[in-house]
Parts: sequence; C-alpha cells; structure tokens
Amino acid sequence: MAQVWAYRMQGPGFVERYEVPDDTTPLGPHKVRLRLLVAGLCGSDMPRFNGTVVGRIPGPLSDGAPMHEVVAEVLESTSDRLQVGQRVVGTTGHTGLCEFLTTSDSLLIGVPDELDDVEAVTIQSLGTVLRAADELPDLSGCRTAVIGAGPIGLSFCHVLKQYGAGHVTAIDPIDRQDVAIRYGADEFVRMNSRHWLQTLSADERPQVTIEAVGHQHVTIGNAIAAVAQGGFVYGFGTPDDDDYVLDYRDIYERNLTLSSGHTIDDWPTVLEKGRDYLLKHREDFADYVSHVVAAAEAQTAYTLYARPQVGRLKVAIVNRDLTGS
Repeated sequence: MAQVWAYRMQGPGFVERYEVPDDTTPLGPHKVRLRLLVAGLCGSDMPRFNGTVVGRIPGPLSDGAPMHEVVAEVLESTSDRLQVGQRVVGTTGHTGLCEFLTTSDSLLIGVPDELDDVEAVTIQSLGTVLRAADELPDLSGCRTAVIGAGPIGLSFCHVLKQYGAGHVTAIDPIDRQDVAIRYGADEFVRMNSRHWLQTLSADERPQVTIEAVGHQHVTIGNAIAAVAQGGFVYGFGTPDDDDYVLDYRDIYERNLTLSSGHTIDDWPTVLEKGRDYLLKHREDFADYVSHVVAAAEAQTAYTLYARPQVGRLKVAIVNRDLTGS
C-alpha cells in the first residue's frame, strides 16, 4: 500500500514527520479527498503544540500536529459544489497536518483563480474575523481598541476601520507599530494590556474593545476594565481553560456587553465573506503571510509561530520544495 507523509506531536513543542498508509476508503456523501497545498498556522493551534491544553477545544482531536486552515486540491469528490481538480480553501476541523485528508464539503469553498495558494490561506481566518465583526454594534465614529496585534488583531484593525470606526488603537507588547498603522490602526501602543489600561483617561476609553489574544483570562479582564461606560467587549481569542474569573459586578454596574463565540456552522458563507473582502483589499493584505515554510521543515514553522516576535505575522506551510531545485 502506498505511503504518504503526515506529522504528529512528538512531545510539547516538537512535531515529527512519519509515513502512513494512503487512505483508500470510499467517500461518503458530501465528502472530498484533498491534497494539501498550503496550511496556515493559527493561534488556536498553539495550545496543542505547546502541550498546554486544559479546557475543551472545539472540534475533534487527533494525534496529528495541530492544523486546521487549508488550501488544497480536490482529488475525489461526492460533493455537488466542489469538483475534482478544483482548488479549495477552508477548515479541516482539526484533522492535523498531513499530505492527504478527507473532510466535509460544508467546510470549504473554491479559490478564485486570481489568488495564489499562499494568498488564499488568509481567507479562512479573515472570514472568522468578519463573522465576529458582524456581531458588533454600529461602529460609526466609535473609539475602538484591539488587544493583540498579531495576524487576527491586524485583521480586526482593518475591518474596524472599514466598518466606520472613528479611532482604532492597537495594543501589543511586541513592536508592531508600522504594520498596525498599515492595517488601519490610528494609534499603536507598545505595552501589555494591563499597563495600557492603567494609562487610560476617562475620555480615552474605547466604546468597543476586541480581545484578540486568548489563552488566558488576564487580557479579556483588561478588555472589560478598559471599555467605556455602556461599552461592548468582544472576546475573540481562544480560551485554554473552562473557567475564567471576570469582574461581573463591573460588567453589571457599568452596563457593559460581553460577547464571544467561534465559527461552528455555515462555513461557506463565512469563507465567501473572507474571499470577497480579501479580493477587495488584496493589496492591503499583501504581507499578511510573512513566512512560507516547506512541509519538510514543519518544525521550523511551528517553532516560529509559537513565539510572538517582530516581523512574524501569518506562517504558511507549503506542500512543495522551496529550494528551487
């Protein structure tokens, strides 16, 4: 039986490549078999990679190296939407990093011809940001803040500005001044969210605050504490723990709204919004993928993404040789 490559966790912070038998199981209804072209790494993959998962993570878990954002080629299909030979983009439901995979057609859409494979991987995460932004109040003229200026935070900066926000502040301890301004922030504050909170005067408090960090209760707590009276807080960052201690009295007495949630259904609509937005603002997102790493060097890609650093935004893993040979 033919062998194909896949990656699995070797231990916290380490992945290893291994060979598995090619899956020849007949497809069920509305399924596609895919050949990976590009995998995009995401902050929600990092708890598994780092071995720090404590609480419930949406979607099935596997033994594979964590990965769920893909651009791929359809090899087999029982879908009435997706055809053999078509490039598709979407999510795999956390099936792991592997050369070939089988998933539901409800998690994917086609990739426009004008986008290359690496560009297209942005569609999935951008679509989830737009889904969240549609739950925000009217942003016209609002003072807003985004805690975390990584790839997701930068997408929020861009979307908030396009949705009419009057002022966007991006907060991050990593120096992302230039890139934050390019993505729509009016102001970049280089400090952690707790220190930023302590600097705010009453008239500087945002009416809408986005928490785009996740993995801890501190940043969502600071987002709540920072927002203005009657303000709106959206928690986008993935929680690692089941239980968070938040100041409910503050939420109650200041008439705040706290909202959150991850994308669990209607993926085609979410992905179509991401696709259309990316096509409209393609030049703005030209540097969104900052690093492209060959699949043979997946450990390098994961290690790079696990540590926030200047110049590192989205990391893409490509299923091809990058040596030019």
